[in-house]
Amino acid sequence: MEKKKLWRIVIYLSGILMVSLGIVLCKKSNLGISPVSSIPFVLESVTPYSFGTWTMLFHLGNIALQLVLTKKLLDVRIWLQVPVAFLFGTVIDVLQGAIRFDGTVPVFQWAALVFSAFFTALGMVCMITMDLIQNPPDGLVRRLSVMTGKELGQVKIGYDAGCVIVSACLSLALAGGVKGMGPGTVVSAVFVGKMVTWMRTAVKESPLKSP
Repeated sequence: MEKKKLWRIVIYLSGILMVSLGIVLCKKSNLGISPVSSIPFVLESVTPYSFGTWTMLFHLGNIALQLVLTKKLLDVRIWLQVPVAFLFGTVIDVLQGAIRFDGTVPVFQWAALVFSAFFTALGMVCMITMDLIQNPPDGLVRRLSVMTGKELGQVKIGYDAGCVIVSACLSLALAGGVKGMGPGTVVSAVFVGKMVTWMRTAVKESPLKSP
């Protein structure tokens, strides 16, 4: 394998690790979960299955929707997202068990939230820049953007809003109240995107980026 390709794979996998770390830190901050993780968060709270397991299943659901929308059950680009879904779920559960801090102390909560936004954005940039396999939720957003003809950012806002609405409904129905909403939800929805834009601008001339 060429050294350049190997580095792209390493950076891409590092991106998965950092995004997973960002998700776990956001969850452990107890200040609210990101929109895209809100559904797994609620389902974890009312079932015996782990956050990582529900994240994996949520990603697989996004993959299934892509296959339905494309009407191409043998689309290799979509099926390649399956191992990414399993990897995300596994890494999230490992990090959840490894990272421990007092999530009731405000200074730790806000520090975790700030680092969550940073690692999530940096990980997303690594994955996007290496241009290998799309994260399943991002793949669905991109597919919806192509089908509707709407700008990617607009579709992403609608997708996040949909996740929050579904999670709120599930939470009310299964837990008797809304779970997971807070400052962390706002930070993830607003500031992570801005950080991704800034970071992508900073690395757009990266020699590792595919032509």
